[in-house]
Amino acid sequence: MFTLGLRSRISVALLALLLLLPFVYLFGLAVFSLVQAPQVLAHLATTILPDLVWQTVYLCFGVVVLTSTMGVLPAWWVSAHEFPGRKWLEWLLLLPMAMPSYVIAYAYTDALQYSGWLASSLREILGSDFRIPEIRSTSGAILVLSFVLYPYVYIMARTAFLGRSPSMLDAARSLGHSATSAFLKVGLPVARPAWVVGLTLVLMETLAEYGALSYFGVRTFTTAIFNTWLNLGDRESAALLAVMLLVVMLALIVFESKARGRAQFYTQSGKGSTIERKRLKGAQAAWVMFLSAMPFVLGFVLPVLILLALVVDVDTSINWARSFQWAYHSALLGGMAALVAVVLAVFLAYVKRQAHVWWVTAIYRLISLGYGVPGAILAIAILLPLATVDRFTYDMGWQVPALTGSVLALVYAYNVRFTSAALQSVDSGLQQITRHIDESARILGRSPRQVLWHVHLPVLKGSVATGMLLVIVDVIKELPATLVLRPFDFDTLAVVSYQFASDERLTEAAVPALMIVMIALVPILLLIRQGARQARSSK
Repeated sequence: MFTLGLRSRISVALLALLLLLPFVYLFGLAVFSLVQAPQVLAHLATTILPDLVWQTVYLCFGVVVLTSTMGVLPAWWVSAHEFPGRKWLEWLLLLPMAMPSYVIAYAYTDALQYSGWLASSLREILGSDFRIPEIRSTSGAILVLSFVLYPYVYIMARTAFLGRSPSMLDAARSLGHSATSAFLKVGLPVARPAWVVGLTLVLMETLAEYGALSYFGVRTFTTAIFNTWLNLGDRESAALLAVMLLVVMLALIVFESKARGRAQFYTQSGKGSTIERKRLKGAQAAWVMFLSAMPFVLGFVLPVLILLALVVDVDTSINWARSFQWAYHSALLGGMAALVAVVLAVFLAYVKRQAHVWWVTAIYRLISLGYGVPGAILAIAILLPLATVDRFTYDMGWQVPALTGSVLALVYAYNVRFTSAALQSVDSGLQQITRHIDESARILGRSPRQVLWHVHLPVLKGSVATGMLLVIVDVIKELPATLVLRPFDFDTLAVVSYQFASDERLTEAAVPALMIVMIALVPILLLIRQGARQARSSK
């Protein structure tokens, strides 16, 4: 442990101020609005707020029910049973995490809308009066979001099931419990804390969603914030709605942190114990394999096939030069943001490790909250201080905005939100390095900076690379913040796919949407490979 020098104290404080300034500004505007115009809150309460609350609650409830079903049951089957394809499904069920919700929304809309190929085919078979329920609805949004978000529940539940003591299940079977009874009375209680953690993450992602909900015309807090700010020009109402949603998100983040801590006490298995899976045969094995594979098929395989069919159908009209330019813009922003994020993450994580000071830990946790902030809130929170800076530079004689609509503003916004992803990865890597190494290096006369550069960074290469990949993929998938803050004529894959789909040009949206999925697959496959390697080494 060492004492922070003045330069380090100033650096940490300035960094915290820079990353937290947008939210401080947003809270300030909301408080100012309440003081200067309290009728704004009363107007919201009597107009749009009741409908927003109802739609948001209905959406969250539906997503929770479906993600629980699609996440917990397959997790139990692949963890406690042996059937054909189990080893593959164990990891394939994670792939829908690479599918942005707005991309899967475009794919299913193309297939299920009245003029879609699937709807038309079904009418030919079942008669012209047959109708598929409207996909562009709250129910359709629940389905789409559930297909994408269930891996959060699946991976947490699977970890809990694999971490259980085998003797618990053996005891239940020796007492005459059936497979269903053992699941309900033993498996489910063991997985409940981890299940709650996964559901909390699902709720956070649902509340933060913009692209799919906007495309489906579903009114929630996130879409209302955008419409109120950009279409109606009402900054005060938008700030109040953003603060309301931000408070809910912060409450979920705190709850998730506490639930994750409790989950650790329920997933302890005996050392050296092995999981003995029940072997399924015949029709039972076929049904379990089919039901376990359905979330993966509906959440990844079918959307990808739909997008590929669209690309093949319009192959002659695709402007590949423009598509690769959009991909280059996305990769450029992702690379720049990731580079800055890992530098900030290494600095913050190392200072937190070396200096046990309460305010450094508090800053670390506050910055970590940025990942749970919806992109819509982030865009508005960033615009407020940037507009103030631009007004100042205009008064100084600048004829164009200094920050608004610039690459610098986008990179700043990405780091406000996604530095947490790199921070968690780097901090996790640092925790695996024993402090005796630090003490030995210090005894040999190395300064804290030299210890970081010559001892820790070579060991942290994997964690830093993982953090960079996570940030790059998050940036490429990010829609609302990019949509608002991007420079003029600087489109990305996420922006153009959304714009094409909004204009009902789904065939043209297929190429950038598919590119997003292919890029997002890279870190998912690397994480799967790492998980499989750890599973083999633990046997």
